[in-house]
Amino acid sequence: MSKKRTGRSAIFLSVSFFSGVALLMALQNAADGFLSHPRFTVSEIEVKWRGAADASEPGQFRLTPPVSIFHLDLAALSHAFRQRYPMADVERMDRVLPNRLIATLRARHVVAQLQAGGLYTPVSDDGRIVGAGTRAPQPGLPVLILEGVRGPFSAGQSVEANGFWKVSELLSTIYRDKGIAGRRVSQLQVSGADVFIRLEKGPEIRFSSDRLGDGWQDLWGLLSRKQTTLDEVRYIDLRFQDPIIARRK
Repeated sequence: MSKKRTGRSAIFLSVSFFSGVALLMALQNAADGFLSHPRFTVSEIEVKWRGAADASEPGQFRLTPPVSIFHLDLAALSHAFRQRYPMADVERMDRVLPNRLIATLRARHVVAQLQAGGLYTPVSDDGRIVGAGTRAPQPGLPVLILEGVRGPFSAGQSVEANGFWKVSELLSTIYRDKGIAGRRVSQLQVSGADVFIRLEKGPEIRFSSDRLGDGWQDLWGLLSRKQTTLDEVRYIDLRFQDPIIARRK
């Protein structure tokens, strides 16, 4: 009797197991069918710009072939956007049911041209290479020299790990103010903890990246007391608590 019950139990468990598997497969197929329904298919990405009124709209970014909104690989799409639009940064990618995907881009500002590998390559405010390098420097754009950086670089690469972070805020300020005290910056060099700025038709200004904020305040203190200071000196060394001013002979 016990053997018959054991056999029946085994048969019952076997039937239950296969019934459960069949049910799970049916549910999986139903879910796949639902998620792949044409109503949820995304054929193009809507592009929006933030803080870039003068940026040209890249238009619609078409997906070939169309993809279900639930199966989109946002990381891969962000990478594709950076490759296609190196002058922009992808801030966010939003799924909007049933079948819309919105990409919000921010235009990068070119703050310098990195001198490396025999080329002058444009770099943005967040340390991203945003275009091809040229053999000769572009006029009106500061030349950036980072110690130990060889290059060459290609569009989309980051130079943040190569000392760019030491002067990123300074370059953004120079970009915003179009120079220093009305004078364009021709070159900015980072060597260890030292930062050397050469002005067009002006002196060299020396900073320490360890006290860049204090040095910047010292510079503006000097210029506010005497506006002609930049006309009268060969260099201003702000790496110390007491600035060193070398006047022209």
